[in-house]
Amino acid sequence: MPPPEGGSTDPHRRGRRPVLLIVGLALFAIATGLFFLGRQADQAQQQEAVRLQPAAAIAPDPFTPSVAGPVPALRAVPPPPAPSPESGKVRVAGHYGSEPGLFGGTVKASTCDARRLANLLLRDPHKSQAWAGTLGLTTADLRPYLTGLTPAVVIVDTRVTDHHYREGRARPHQAVLQAGTAVLLDRYGVPRVRCATGDPLRPPAAVTKKVVYTGRSWRGFQAGGTVRVLPAHQPLDALVLTDVVTGERFIRPVGGTGATDRNVAGTPVSSGPLGTVAAVPVAAVGDTVTGLPLSVLAGKAWRAAEAPWTCCGNGRPEREESS
Repeated sequence: MPPPEGGSTDPHRRGRRPVLLIVGLALFAIATGLFFLGRQADQAQQQEAVRLQPAAAIAPDPFTPSVAGPVPALRAVPPPPAPSPESGKVRVAGHYGSEPGLFGGTVKASTCDARRLANLLLRDPHKSQAWAGTLGLTTADLRPYLTGLTPAVVIVDTRVTDHHYREGRARPHQAVLQAGTAVLLDRYGVPRVRCATGDPLRPPAAVTKKVVYTGRSWRGFQAGGTVRVLPAHQPLDALVLTDVVTGERFIRPVGGTGATDRNVAGTPVSSGPLGTVAAVPVAAVGDTVTGLPLSVLAGKAWRAAEAPWTCCGNGRPEREESS
């Protein structure tokens, strides 16, 4: 008897159809998944992560426990710079470390214990060697270098290259320090230590890819409102800081911890009201600085450098690209 029209009497053939359908759908799903994975991989290759670091947050794998002192709330500091125009890339304005308005603190008070940091690092030879190596130092240089730095607070969200300690090595990563972060500054006005973690800091590296921010953001953060610090043309004897409570300017000698703070006229701050510091404003266009600020430091003017020089930990200048 002939089979019914349009049908089949082969049970194996009828059973293979659902199997082939399932296999086809599975292959389609795999191909689709591979396509999207490849697309995500391509996107990842075109992106670079910048970690947001709130002022008091302890990031993973810190070099040491916190050596930061109490930092008052930033009540009287200038507003952050206006965001740069969007152009497919976050532009970070450069400002010289000799400029007033980048760093602050509290008169007669330190916000970071450099001596304790040196003690903590030197307890571990591997850790101290890794820390010193990030700034071109030896472990023998570590204590005098750290105790010669100046405690301060960044009062503008600031881009840096931070380092965490893992598996015996200093691992660099790009980061933004929130305004209010306690740091130690070198003689060129460049942040060199994040006090909450004991991490060594270097100037930010150039970011040529699309920036992707990771970590926990904070109120008021604007990607285009961050700054990077360019070292002063020559070593400074003192730094102009902004009192984060009163908004007045005061002078802290390099390496001072508060006891030697003075007003801008050069007299002890306890003898009278603080003055103000005049400076030629800096016009930052994109990634370049087009102005040359003059900071009046204890009656002496310091002229900032035109070229974006950075200076490693031991004081030798070196050129380093920055975003």
